[in-house]
Amino acid sequence: MVAQVQTYVPGYRLKQEVQFEHIGSNQPLRIPEMNGEFTGLKVSVFLEVEGAAHYLPAYAGNLDIMTSAALRTAERMAARMHEGSAA
Repeated sequence: MVAQVQTYVPGYRLKQEVQFEHIGSNQPLRIPEMNGEFTGLKVSVFLEVEGAAHYLPAYAGNLDIMTSAALRTAERMAARMHEGSAA
């Protein structure tokens, strides 16, 4: 998935390996914004996005990834619409 995202967000990279943690019923996870207790698999992903610095500083990578993701989504939607109109 990292390689796929890097095709449209070059400064995207993992900072460390993805972490998996099993949350058991003996010590459930409580999230203040959500009601209840949660068990299951917790996945933590630590990444870094360095921006291209075309219009914003390189440290503003979070804005670059949002813009890049929006552009990629729009391109995919346009391709699907084009496929549908060609049929």
